[in-house]
Amino acid sequence: MLTMIRSGFLALLLVMAAPGNVHPQPQDAATKFRHALAFEQAGDGARAALLYRELLEKEPSNIVYLDALQRVLMQLKRYDEVVDLLQRRLAAQPRDIATQSMLGNVYYKADREADARQAWSKAVAIDPGNPQTYRFVASVLVENRLLDNAADLYRRGREACKNPGLFTIELAQLLAMTMDYRGATEEYVAWLRQNPTQLSFVQNRMGAFTWAADGRKAAIDAVHAAVDDKEDSRLYELLGWLYIEGKDFSSALEAYRTLDKLSRAQGAALYGFADRTFKERAFDVAARAYQEAIAVPLTPARLPYAHYGYANALKELGAMTDTLGTPLVPALRPPNESRQRFAGPVAYYRKIIDDYPNSEFSAKSYYQIGTIQFEKFFDLDGALDSFDHAGKEIAGMDILRYDVALKRGALYLAKGDTGQAAANFRAVSNAPNALPDQLDEATFRLAQVEYFSGKFTEATERLSTLTVNLKADYANDALELQAFLEENVSSAPAALARCVTADFLAQQRKYNDAIAVLQDLPGRYPGAPLIDDVLLRMSTLFAASGRYPEAIAACERLLTEFKETSTLADRAQFQVGEVYEFGLHDASRAITAYEKLLANYPKSVMGNLARQRIRHLRGEA
Repeated sequence: MLTMIRSGFLALLLVMAAPGNVHPQPQDAATKFRHALAFEQAGDGARAALLYRELLEKEPSNIVYLDALQRVLMQLKRYDEVVDLLQRRLAAQPRDIATQSMLGNVYYKADREADARQAWSKAVAIDPGNPQTYRFVASVLVENRLLDNAADLYRRGREACKNPGLFTIELAQLLAMTMDYRGATEEYVAWLRQNPTQLSFVQNRMGAFTWAADGRKAAIDAVHAAVDDKEDSRLYELLGWLYIEGKDFSSALEAYRTLDKLSRAQGAALYGFADRTFKERAFDVAARAYQEAIAVPLTPARLPYAHYGYANALKELGAMTDTLGTPLVPALRPPNESRQRFAGPVAYYRKIIDDYPNSEFSAKSYYQIGTIQFEKFFDLDGALDSFDHAGKEIAGMDILRYDVALKRGALYLAKGDTGQAAANFRAVSNAPNALPDQLDEATFRLAQVEYFSGKFTEATERLSTLTVNLKADYANDALELQAFLEENVSSAPAALARCVTADFLAQQRKYNDAIAVLQDLPGRYPGAPLIDDVLLRMSTLFAASGRYPEAIAACERLLTEFKETSTLADRAQFQVGEVYEFGLHDASRAITAYEKLLANYPKSVMGNLARQRIRHLRGEA
């Protein structure tokens, strides 16, 4: 309705403004100008031009009328009339650089390129020693996509103004637009040398082309040439940033090593780089950077942070998920391998405890040791002792206190003590200042306790609070458990109860006991909707117990009996491949299993990983 009213009003205005409807008394200039604007906005450029011309004839010096008439005539492509307008203005003001430049613009649009270039040359000649002259003319050249000409004009302007530092940013932008990334970088380097505090500005501008490999390589070559000519700490920082952008962390470390020396940072630059690289999950390079920062040495205030960062990098190197060399099923990872991989981090954490007793670093180190003992070694008593030590040194660190409580709760679940587990989880869920992720984990873990205790209604209600935000870390786990309960609580309560018992035993790593509980369920409850879940659980438990042929047989049964109905079929097929690869070390059959996944389940989320595994097993790059 509002649009119709506006349209009607505009139409009425145009009718009133039409020559046949104009009142006999003379219109004032303001009214005529409003009518001209209305015609222009309605798309009637010819009538608007007529009114603008009348206004200009009465006030030849009015720049507003001149611009309006010029604008409309350009839209109508009546270029000769615009040329006449501009030439008359130039006759009155021959040193008007803006008008002379615009004249060249009109000539160029009228396909009179030679005249256009002559007009632009005249514009430059008006005041060749003024940098603004070149900026104005270049802007018109850029408008007409004459980018190379604009760049050449800026270079000539530098010579004419006897200032090689002029137009640096303008030239850099132009060269980037023409894909001369090395030239653009050279200009940004010159700007940075003149303005050493504007590194962030330069990075933001260069980011427009360094995201691409060719742009980044050209930029790296240009910065290398610049530092070879004259060492500059800011340029090494820029070089390090470029390498990080390309995920070449080893080369970035070399740049930061030099930066630290040039800036006399006493290891601070290396330490900052180590922290950033750690966040990028390049743990091997991060560990080297921490080591070098410690060796400089860092100032005493920073030193414990670097030691703790180095220990964390060692831990992550041990735990790093190599999707090609580590199975998704944790049970297929040999326990002795875990002890070997984490011996170094544990020893380093203990050194931190000795060097910085009763500090945040010793508390955090106890927490990390306890986590490794629990999750990697399944040393429950040792882990509990470490968490107890952390608890005594936590004073004032509530966030760490809640992390310890969550780990203790999970540990008590693994011990089979649901009461102690729930008490620790509630301590976090009731905390007013716990982080959102900590609250989500506590909520999910409490739902698990209720699940293991047979309180399915309470568990389902608690899980529903997590499924509201599907981006939360525990949302998928909550959805999976909630769906499992809703599907089976009414349809197969007896089978569900047995499955819960087996899950609780598996939580305690009592794999053979869990298998015994599940083994007869497919025969006793053949129509229960959870039988495909049971078969996949049994396969995982068999694999954990080293009973690899039985693990494969359980998956094959799922794939045979529930091929068309189970949502777990692709996971079962992938698990067959993993058991062959990591359990039986049969590369040929593993490849066949992964290929079968790709053929039968082309939309599986594990498809890309299966392709990588196949290439890895074949020895391909």
